[in-house]
Amino acid sequence: MSENNKAILEAANVAIAQGNNEGFLSYCADDTHRTFVGDKTLKGKEAVRQWMATTYIEPPNSIV
Repeated sequence: MSENNKAILEAANVAIAQGNNEGFLSYCADDTHRTFVGDKTLKGKEAVRQWMATTYIEPPNSIV
């Protein structure tokens, strides 16, 4: 992974850890897909935004 990509991933994860969902979403493309293996796929930034609003009531503790 390039240092630039690593820095972007770290910044996006910091945003999530701080409860800044919009900060995280600023790193996502409008047509982003988020796949939960064996479950579902969220299609588009708005779908991810809605999922985060109901799932990340408290910021998650895990950082990738």
